[in-house]
Amino acid sequence: MPRINTAFLLELLLALLIKAIPVIHKPLDWFQTFFHELSHGLAALISGGRIVSIQIALDASGLCTTLGGQPALILFAGYAGSALWGTLIYLSVNARYAKTIALSLALLVLGVGLLWARDWITPWILLTFITLFLLAYRYGNQTWTYRFISFVGLYVLIESLRAPFYLIDGQAVGDGSELAKLTHLPEFFWILTWAALSLGLLIMLYRRSNRPSYPKPEGRS
Repeated sequence: MPRINTAFLLELLLALLIKAIPVIHKPLDWFQTFFHELSHGLAALISGGRIVSIQIALDASGLCTTLGGQPALILFAGYAGSALWGTLIYLSVNARYAKTIALSLALLVLGVGLLWARDWITPWILLTFITLFLLAYRYGNQTWTYRFISFVGLYVLIESLRAPFYLIDGQAVGDGSELAKLTHLPEFFWILTWAALSLGLLIMLYRRSNRPSYPKPEGRS
């Protein structure tokens, strides 16, 4: 009989509960938007274009302005990329290197802000991320830093599963609508594709049997 991954299910439940609490979930939503817009930008760079700016709004909407590159790839990369980022964060963190991952994420956010934040709201939002990760790096013990970073990764992945369905609003705007115009495949096809990718990654994480256990709290035998 397959072993039930209780720790993963508890993280999943916590993510769903936090999403239901007004205001509290907003910084985590910002972080998913950050990776969504960064993924658009990276797709532009990979396909020969460049990033002009990255913006994140207080309502967790975002905008990555690019020049050049392959439009279909850039549009597709937003939701797909944020799902992959969430998975990568969850997989990369372990009990031994949790603080290193926290510092790396802080430096990543700082670099993106310095290079591409051009409005006055985005830097403050990015500063929130940087502060949280630096606090985890400086003051969190390995146990809680590990739990915090893995939870952030899981939340980004879950929100990447949920977010494409926000496009079903009858307004024909957004990444799915633009992809439909370029490819002549309906918007709902792209919504299902993004959702299936995120769900597949979520199932893959759950099925992992070699995830390290949480380390014991510091100062205890």
